[in-house]
Amino acid sequence: MKKILNNKKGFTFIETLVSVTILSFIVIGVLTMTSVHIKMNSFALHHTKAVQLAEEGVEMLLRLDSTLLPGYYAPGQTEDFGTIKKYPDYSRTITVNQIDMDNYRIMCSVIWRSQKLNSKPLVLSILRTL
Repeated sequence: MKKILNNKKGFTFIETLVSVTILSFIVIGVLTMTSVHIKMNSFALHHTKAVQLAEEGVEMLLRLDSTLLPGYYAPGQTEDFGTIKKYPDYSRTITVNQIDMDNYRIMCSVIWRSQKLNSKPLVLSILRTL
């Protein structure tokens, strides 16, 4: 024990270099994980809001009297960025397709500005029977 305490040599350059390298890898790993988590949390927030806006778009048409649905909503009607109150970064497109005499398919797709150009919008589809 006395021999270790009286050792005045200190750390060598190689030992210091190895410890700094290991520490650098640890810090880079933690920063990378943090960056990924921030991106994923942002995506989850936008995705959740897109689901809410899609459900709201479909609910607007489901609340209508069933006799008003045919011809009420313009096919492919789009609410552009900035037109949805409180949500200027979202765009919503609602489409109503008649399947047969009594059945309609209501589709609502929502996209947000921070999505990449080639990404798919969130699409909610529901079948309504008159």
